[in-house]
Amino acid sequence: MEENNLSNELEQMRQQMRDFKAQLERQAIVNEDLIVSSMKKRMSWIRKYVVFQICLLPLVILAWLGIKEYAGLSWYNYGFLVVMLIVDVTIDYRINMSALTDDDYHSCNLIATVTKLTEMKGRRRMAMQVSIPLLALWLVWSGIETWVNFPSDAPDFMRGTLYGGLIGGVFGALLGMYIAYRVYRKMQATNDEMISQIHKLTDA
Repeated sequence: MEENNLSNELEQMRQQMRDFKAQLERQAIVNEDLIVSSMKKRMSWIRKYVVFQICLLPLVILAWLGIKEYAGLSWYNYGFLVVMLIVDVTIDYRINMSALTDDDYHSCNLIATVTKLTEMKGRRRMAMQVSIPLLALWLVWSGIETWVNFPSDAPDFMRGTLYGGLIGGVFGALLGMYIAYRVYRKMQATNDEMISQIHKLTDA
């Protein structure tokens, strides 16, 4: 009788342990799902930004064609800008969208995902280090061409427009560089937050 009672108690304890283990596993799955969902949400704004760049690209190219004609810029200058914009948007797409897939968020790939996120930061840094000097070079080139090609006998109001355009272009370029740098810093911070979340999940 006592042996039966002891056996029943042991079986109850085993069942409780199995239930407790199953509960822990379910909780771990829920926690992982929450973290994965949080990581995807953090990354979503970067994807939206890249899509915005892609949609804006043809509008900028067309708009600058009109500015080129008005300012007397060369086709070489215009072609350089178009190529630079297309390459920049393509690189942004490859770095921020195609390099990371939904499969990378699952637990079996999280360690590899940390590597991808770290590499993403490095490639983003290199792209910024190349694009900013190229943009500055193009702006100086555009300013020189505009100044040289502007008719010497142009009316005063056109000359005033030229000066205003050059000054506005400088301030616009500085503002654009500042915004690009802020977006770059925010992207890098997003990667850091995701890496931190993955470390917390894998170390738990």
